Amino acid sequence: MISATIDPQAGTHFIGKIFVTPHALDRAVEYFGVDRSKAPVYVMEMLRKATLISDHVVDEDGKPARMFAYQRTAFIVALTEQTVLTLYPRHQAPESLRTPIDRIIQRAVSAAERKEKRETKRINVRKAELSVERAQLDLRRAKSESARVVAEMTARIGLIDAECEKLTRELLSVQREKTNLMKGVVAYV
Repeated sequence: MISATIDPQAGTHFIGKIFVTPHALDRAVEYFGVDRSKAPVYVMEMLRKATLISDHVVDEDGKPARMFAYQRTAFIVALTEQTVLTLYPRHQAPESLRTPIDRIIQRAVSAAERKEKRETKRINVRKAELSVERAQLDLRRAKSESARVVAEMTARIGLIDAECEKLTRELLSVQREKTNLMKGVVAYV
C-alpha cells in the first residue's frame, strides 16, 4: 500500500481537536457537495485517516504548511497547529510523476500477462499429454481381460485425473494472481 510506503504512521497524526477554517469548509462544500453544517465533521474524519505527504509545503499565500492526503484529496494543514487551511481533490498527477509510474505499472502488467500466457500454455500442453496417456490407458483397460491390468490402468487413470485437477487449480491460481494485480492497478488509474 502506497500510504505505508510514504508514511508508516498514516491515520495516526490527528487524535485531538482539529480546527477547520471557513475557507476549507467552503472548499469541502464546493468540491464534495457536503452540506455546510456537516462539512467540519466530514473534513475531520477524512483528515484523521490521512497520510503525511510532506511536512513542509507552502500554501497559496506562501505560508509554510504541511500536506496530508486521503482518498485523492489533499489537505493543507497549518505547520504547528491542527488547523485545516484548505483542501482540494487531486485526480491526476503531474506528467513528471505520472510517466515513470505508468511505465512501472505497464511493466508489471506485461510481466503478469506474459506469466499467465506462459503458464497457460505449459499447463494446457501437460493436460493434453495426460489426456493422450489417459486415453491409451483407457483403451488398454477396455481391451484387457486381466483383472490385474484393469486395476493397474484404473489406478493410473485416477492419478492422471488427480494431476489434471491439480493443474486446473494451478492455472486458476495464476489467473487469480494476475487478477489481483489488475485490481491493484485500478488504484492508480
